[in-house]
Amino acid sequence: MRIQKRSLYALLLGLGLSAAVAAHVRLIYSGNGQELSWSNPGNLTFVVQEMGSADVPGVSDDIALRNAAEVWNLVPDTTVQLVENTDPSQRARTDWASDDIRLLTFDENNSSGYFPGGSGVVAITPLEFFTSGSIIDADVIFNGKDFLFTTEGTPGRFDIQDVAAHELGHLLGLDHSGVAGSTMFPYVDPTIILHRSLSMDDIGGLRDIYPAVAFATITGTLKRSSDSSVVPGGFVIATDGFGRTTGSALADENGVFRIEGLPGGIYDVWADPLDQPVSSSNLTAGHTIVTNFESKYLGQVTVGNGQTQAMGDQSVDGDVAISLGRVADDYPLRVIAGRTVSRTVRGSGLVAGSTLTCSDPTVTITPTLWSGTQVTFDVTVPGNAPDGHIDLLVTNLGGDRDLLPGALEVTPKDPAVTNITPSAGPGAGSYAITISGTDFRSGSRVVIGNRVYVDGEPGGCTVANATTIHLNLAATVAGPHDVVVIDSSGVEGRLVDGFTSQANPSISTTFPTLGASDGGTTVTLTGSNFVPGATVQIDGVFQSQVQVIDDQTLTFVTQPSVPGGPHTLLVENPGGEQASSSFVFLAQPDPRMSSVSPNSGPSGGGTQVTIFGSGFTSNTQVRFGADPTTGQGGVTASEVTVVSANEIQVVSPASSSSYSSLMVQDSSTTQASVLSQGFTYNLPSGVDQNLSFGGCHAVSPARHGDWRTVMGGSFWLLLAYGILTLRLWAVRRA
Repeated sequence: MRIQKRSLYALLLGLGLSAAVAAHVRLIYSGNGQELSWSNPGNLTFVVQEMGSADVPGVSDDIALRNAAEVWNLVPDTTVQLVENTDPSQRARTDWASDDIRLLTFDENNSSGYFPGGSGVVAITPLEFFTSGSIIDADVIFNGKDFLFTTEGTPGRFDIQDVAAHELGHLLGLDHSGVAGSTMFPYVDPTIILHRSLSMDDIGGLRDIYPAVAFATITGTLKRSSDSSVVPGGFVIATDGFGRTTGSALADENGVFRIEGLPGGIYDVWADPLDQPVSSSNLTAGHTIVTNFESKYLGQVTVGNGQTQAMGDQSVDGDVAISLGRVADDYPLRVIAGRTVSRTVRGSGLVAGSTLTCSDPTVTITPTLWSGTQVTFDVTVPGNAPDGHIDLLVTNLGGDRDLLPGALEVTPKDPAVTNITPSAGPGAGSYAITISGTDFRSGSRVVIGNRVYVDGEPGGCTVANATTIHLNLAATVAGPHDVVVIDSSGVEGRLVDGFTSQANPSISTTFPTLGASDGGTTVTLTGSNFVPGATVQIDGVFQSQVQVIDDQTLTFVTQPSVPGGPHTLLVENPGGEQASSSFVFLAQPDPRMSSVSPNSGPSGGGTQVTIFGSGFTSNTQVRFGADPTTGQGGVTASEVTVVSANEIQVVSPASSSSYSSLMVQDSSTTQASVLSQGFTYNLPSGVDQNLSFGGCHAVSPARHGDWRTVMGGSFWLLLAYGILTLRLWAVRRA
């Protein structure tokens, strides 16, 4: 989960409990230091909630979430696999708190209770687990109430895939990382999308939790050179032969570190204090962290796959004033192969005469301005430089130095999409498409409409060369679509409306099928191939407020008309494709709701509810839980009192769902109106003393006011809400 950088206001309460050695870093239960993981990770199903983000038209938000899951699935040699459940009945669910569903959802109105006013929380990953460390349930909830999201780089909005990749790392058991460029770094900015791709530290973390083969391990013990006392919580980093940040670990309370999940190879090993920009406040409560020592090169290690190389005791010296990196910086700092770019890093003691170097000797760092609290420098990267993260090292005239692990990320140039051949075709697919452009690389994926085509995978695409990609189009949602090429590093190229999928719309249901002749009836159509920009006519009269919710759902509001019918209802897509249905106008006004009081009650029912509105008669029925798109299903309230044309009193029935639609309907004419979340059921939260519960970065007091709310999946703050809560630090995207 992520919160605004500038919203740090809560008091951090350290529990002072020792924790297990944390590689990369692992989530732990602060009560006993137990590391968290799934006991059966081979088929971790997740569900993308069907409503998606209110900020993103179409299905690109679904695609972004699936791409984020796929990034973790592509890590080789692990036993974990995230598998999407696409069952429509599961996608329609909103009860994320249930243990039988792992839901990726957008909360647009704080129905979860995790996003109270001014919380600054962008997304949250609540975790439920046994005190043994075995995770029971986890969900990812985006704060759509306070923040805007995007899949196409809209300025000031959070990139959905970027945020989701981070949150899914928490779902899998990873805490925040001290590697500045990693996906699990606790801060992000709207201008950054590079957390879409995993760092080697993230990959090593997943391999550490769920190994399928034996990996290399580097161990040792940090001690002070002054008195040989141990250094708890020192951050230890390994870089490979290309100078790429490859793995990390926190030393335990005895100063012992274990960098696990490494491929065999030769590594340079450093120790660094976890102070800035990541500090102990960004980690799960229970870690012992000390930072009063200087960054230290510990030596070079050669280790084979499946082997453990012990470095023995390693000494570090006393603290120094010089420091590199602050939370206000936007990490990772992107540098591009074959180019020179200028970058700035904040800190302290950054004065003229100091030197700035990096872990890759082929990359040239040229400082251009030292100002004490920041350094500006040019970075020149060779054209053949491999992708990955590079450490920065600053050294002053006195020889004092500080390391900033993984600060720079080497990426390729952005791919560019210039032409699609053909640029339009039948939505049924099964024909060849050629994408032309520049800087395409192996491992890329192409997104067109509701489809993702991955290079080299069955049904995917083929990157023929740097300028050409081939694919066979699958059945595609109707309408114009951006053609997006996403590089394995996360950077992308996009041709807006590059391809148009041509398909006729169809109408399956119309709800309601009749409405008041004075207009104002909200009508919902379900079917297929509805396209943004579609129009609706009834007997040639264009209707108002047409909204294409997705390719299967469309709503509009009727214009006044002469009573009678059935009239011809016509939906027309921007390309001219049409579908028809029918609609009837009545002289009688529709029953309409304006407010509900109270709008919540216990799940057992029995709440006296007053519904205010207009058009109520003795024939008016009230139904809880009806499908708001079709009017079907739900429970008809048995105790209804029509006080007046503007007021109904009703007793709520029992429900096992958190939220319920409210529908009022005239039983004689079937005229109806619906509030999709008109009533909230307060479900019981029975406590199992063998469980603990928590969330990545902020837990609201609105749910589970018992001790189970102890921790979450990111930046860990214990907030004084009257209960123990946890909060993850994150971004400045707005």
